This record gives sequence, structure tokens and C-alpha cells, in this order.
Amino acid sequence: MKTLKSLVLGFVLLSSTLSFGQKTAEERATNQTMRMKTELSLTDDQASKVKEINLGIMQKNERVTADNTIPETQKNEILKSNNEARMSMLKNVLTSEQYTKLELTIAQKKIERMKKREKVSGKIKDSNKKD
Repeated sequence: MKTLKSLVLGFVLLSSTLSFGQKTAEERATNQTMRMKTELSLTDDQASKVKEINLGIMQKNERVTADNTIPETQKNEILKSNNEARMSMLKNVLTSEQYTKLELTIAQKKIERMKKREKVSGKIKDSNKKD
């Protein structure tokens, strides 16, 4: 029974990962920009500039993650640097209020992801104890 649950869970995770991975950088940039336009009340001019920034960074990140010659630690450093550059560029496009709201939103999402990871790792530890 446990094996069956593990197989089903593995299949669900694999299929969801594959479906997420099929979006292009352009689609992801468009989706992210639309969310930002709504959450930050961007003007059309700001949204256009933000989309260019998002697309450029996503394309760079896509090339980095696809390059198997770069070690994972170095990839992480590059991705972090790209994100810092993105935030710097966004700071020049957004008002100070919009930028502050963006930083708060990012911080909140980071906290939510950490809580989710803790929950999942707790469940995994609990299920291992029941063996």
C-alpha cells in the first residue's frame, strides 16, 4: 500500500513538473508582468518596460540552467546575481511605493515557501517514523 502511494505521488510530482516546464520564457515573463501589473497598479508604459526586464532576465536564467557545464553552486550565484540586476532595473521603472510593495510581496512569498517546505519535510519525517 505504501509503495502504491509512493508511486502515485511520484507520478503526480513528475507530471506536474513536466507541465510547468513547458512554458517559454516569453510566457513566464508575460504572466509575471500581468501579476505585477495587477498587484502594483502599473501603468501601461511601466508594464511594457517591466515585461522587457522580466523577459531578458528569464532568457538569461534559462540559458544558465540549461548549461550543464556550469556547476550548481555557480549557477545559483549567477541566478542570484541576475535577480539582483532585475530588481535594480525594476527600481528605475517603479515608483518608490510600488518598489516597496514588490519587496514586501517577495518577502511574503519567500516566507510562505519556507513554511510549505517545513510542513512537507515534517510530513516526510513523520511518515518515515511510522515504518
